[in-house]
Amino acid sequence: MEVLFTYLDSMKIIDNFSFDFSLARGLDYYTGLIYEAVLTDTDRIGSISGGGRYDGLIGMFSGKNIPSVGGSIGIERIFNILEEKEKATGLVRATETQILVSSLGKNLTAKRMEVLSELWKAGFKAETLYVDNPRADKTFSYAFDNGIPLILIIGESELQEGNYKVRVLNEEKEYTFPVGELIP
Repeated sequence: MEVLFTYLDSMKIIDNFSFDFSLARGLDYYTGLIYEAVLTDTDRIGSISGGGRYDGLIGMFSGKNIPSVGGSIGIERIFNILEEKEKATGLVRATETQILVSSLGKNLTAKRMEVLSELWKAGFKAETLYVDNPRADKTFSYAFDNGIPLILIIGESELQEGNYKVRVLNEEKEYTFPVGELIP
């Protein structure tokens, strides 16, 4: 341990390590040194890597007594932490969807499908909620939770006027487009 800490000090990284006599791994095959790696810049509890020395473990399966040291990396845990950090910056969204198509009023599902088809043909990434009459609160919650920036709203009165409404969520603005000018 003295040699290890001498090297860590020489490399000016000793502040990134701690020697903890209370550390215990939950597996009884460890026979010596154990280690864990944790992220210190997050509130998460738990290690992202761990391992240690386990003399005799291989011998249980092979019949040969082979001294061993090994470890594992929790790659899925690391990816989850990285994803949470990126989401916090607002640069990563849960979906690539650009526009959530919704409707206010009954029996407008076919119209939503028609608009989705137009948007898809024009290269937009669009989707809709899969219920016949989506509630406005569910629509907005879904868009916010998934980071979808635009909601296209098809309303009965707007259709009579020949318009669609598009709400920009992060700006809290709403725009009205004539049906024929939606894509441009």
